[in-house]
Amino acid sequence: MPTNQQSWAGKAHSTNEEVVATPLWLETTATNSPRSYPWFLLNSTPASCIQIALGNLLEDRPRVDLVICGPHVGCNITSIFASSSGTTGAAMEATLCGYRAVAISFARATHRADTEEAFEMSQHAIQVIDKLYTQGEWTPGTLYSVTIPCLVGVAREIAWTSVYANIWRKPDCFEELMPRAGFIEQKQDPERTGTAIKEEQHSPTQTETSMVGQERFFKWAPKLDKVVEDSMHAPIGTDAWAIQTGKTSITKLSANPT
Repeated sequence: MPTNQQSWAGKAHSTNEEVVATPLWLETTATNSPRSYPWFLLNSTPASCIQIALGNLLEDRPRVDLVICGPHVGCNITSIFASSSGTTGAAMEATLCGYRAVAISFARATHRADTEEAFEMSQHAIQVIDKLYTQGEWTPGTLYSVTIPCLVGVAREIAWTSVYANIWRKPDCFEELMPRAGFIEQKQDPERTGTAIKEEQHSPTQTETSMVGQERFFKWAPKLDKVVEDSMHAPIGTDAWAIQTGKTSITKLSANPT
């Protein structure tokens, strides 16, 4: 598993850094035996974790028959979230390696769940995974995304869904920061020095002029409230609709872009 937060990583790979796999021994009744095997923490993306685990770390183990990615605490539903999900991206990578894979998400507004909530959602996830493993349509390139709403003490209804095709209202996921010290003065362009430039149709404002040729700085700050608001009106049969109505969403996906 990744050593740090990998939300929005999608199916990206760690291509520009050396990946370190650090063993983690969990001293429990189930693992504290001569046949026990450690977990591994990797400083990489979820998709790279899948590649390294299946191709290297598990070579001396029995063949993997199902890859379970997650659980991710949050909603990996709708086009915007599903396509950017590191959990879904990891499951897709496993599928492209020839394995069956399921991505599991717990639909919570916050990243903290109490013990009772976590236990109930985990128990339900096990039941769904078992059904998918034995009864799912595992055609080549198929994977499943399962999103479970946060409900305690309530019978859980399952809905087979499609991905709600939403879009950003406008590309404003990044917030521009104030220029850093040392970048206030406009940089000189040697090719333009001493050259008169005639602007016939547009006369730049003082702000525009001050930014020409400057380095500009941005930070990730998506306005997710608008995305969530749009999802409240998702059509019946979509993953967003299922979660809004308290149903567990099972979406069949394909790793083949056709």
